Amino acid sequence: MGERFVVAEMNTHHFMFRGAGATAEAARQALLKAWAAHRSALLAQYPEREVRLPEAERMEEHFKIYYLEFEVNAGYRWPDRLV
Repeated sequence: MGERFVVAEMNTHHFMFRGAGATAEAARQALLKAWAAHRSALLAQYPEREVRLPEAERMEEHFKIYYLEFEVNAGYRWPDRLV
């Protein structure tokens, strides 16, 4: 078995956010950092939306995060590894 990595996915109303890492927690943290960057950019333009855009620590109260595990250099026809 080769090196593995995990992808965390969170589908919001308008965007699919993803994070990748060596573990599920690392992937989750990467995803939440992406959300935080997105949120900050939106709030810079629309500060009145602050109450409607949850902080990263509260996103899982609103959206589910799914985890996918892959092996490096493997090929998949989801969900099965082919090569």
